[in-house]
Amino acid sequence: MVNFRLCLFTISFITLTFTLQPFHVLSDAAMIINVCDKTPDPSLCKTCLNSDPKSKTADVRGLAMISITCGTRDADKLYNDTDPKSATADVKGLATISITCGTRDADELYTDTDNLYTNTKDPALHNLLDNCWWRFLGARDNIDSAGRMLSDKGSDAAKLAITRYAMPMITCCSDLSKKSPTVAVPKNIIDEMNVVSNDCQIILEILSNF
Repeated sequence: MVNFRLCLFTISFITLTFTLQPFHVLSDAAMIINVCDKTPDPSLCKTCLNSDPKSKTADVRGLAMISITCGTRDADKLYNDTDPKSATADVKGLATISITCGTRDADELYTDTDNLYTNTKDPALHNLLDNCWWRFLGARDNIDSAGRMLSDKGSDAAKLAITRYAMPMITCCSDLSKKSPTVAVPKNIIDEMNVVSNDCQIILEILSNF
């Protein structure tokens, strides 16, 4: 799912760089923030541009090239990850595919958090993760259960599994990290929480088409 969002960001970013800034202007942190804030996903935009150290001295054309590199890489991953059944699937089939993607992403979040919880030497981080690892496990299991609910009980039951049980688990931990700014939660965990939250929104949007 994140890869699809990155493709959209790349298109919008390139459009903005052509329309908002002269190419010869050199970038700085303020300009990256200014340009990224005008894209559909500012956080993803900043992550992409800041992932390349050349962004700190690039002009706007250089930033556009960095965004193209991000988009090309992730579009290729999206192509390799996409379920070929999506080309011919009906709405129920698309919902099932999106639930599979959400379950996979939630499992990655749970696994990475559990490993960090087990191995961190930071007491504050350990305490925060103690409130989250089992919630991420619950979110994964409830997203997965939405697929069974869809087959057995219909779209309303599937939506309930997401809205009542999965999403609050992610939101709770996201709020905990925001309320604890002194706790160094690794960026990959924050990013993975955002991915799972977006997955849930996509699942709900598809389920709303039943």
